[in-house]
Amino acid sequence: MATGNNIKQQGFTLIELVIVVVILGLLAATAIPRFLDVPKDAEDATVEGVAGGFATGVGLARAQWEIEGRPQDNNGNNLSFVTIEGILIGIDSDTGYPTGQLNNDSSTEDDSMTRLDCESIFNLIMQSAPTITSTWSAQAVEDFRYFTNVNENAGTGGNDVCHYYLTRTIKNNTNEPTTTSSGNGFVYDPRIGQVIVFSNN
Repeated sequence: MATGNNIKQQGFTLIELVIVVVILGLLAATAIPRFLDVPKDAEDATVEGVAGGFATGVGLARAQWEIEGRPQDNNGNNLSFVTIEGILIGIDSDTGYPTGQLNNDSSTEDDSMTRLDCESIFNLIMQSAPTITSTWSAQAVEDFRYFTNVNENAGTGGNDVCHYYLTRTIKNNTNEPTTTSSGNGFVYDPRIGQVIVFSNN
């Protein structure tokens, strides 16, 4: 008894394969650019989140200055501060906005800031602040999430301003960034308490 199984095997035709390849090509052409933008979008979102937390801290320090009766020179000539949860924060005596460290500083006014002041503001006013350095070097860029420096006389009233850069966006720079035309980050103007985000993606 012979049973004949007449099983007919059938594959894709050439036209069907071409259609599948064309559809996959169209999907890839629209999806790949979106995937390439994901890291840039993540960098922007990271900076915006940190800048938002920073701006909130600036507002809290300013509010504490009002609560404490707008102290001026309460730690000596040109040295003013407020206390938040036991932390002393240097402030400008005229505006009450944070200007950095109090110890080892000859002035907390917004026209006498140093890069260490910018680093100190970042660490003092934010809870669980990302790692930050004010020393420019390849090692610093590798080990810290943010880099900061001061731009003297660049503020709204001729005061100093702080630039904060996400290090992963400036890691290929050979020279220290000094403007908003490089990397992603934000600028803090202690004369008016303004925080402005910038992106070069």
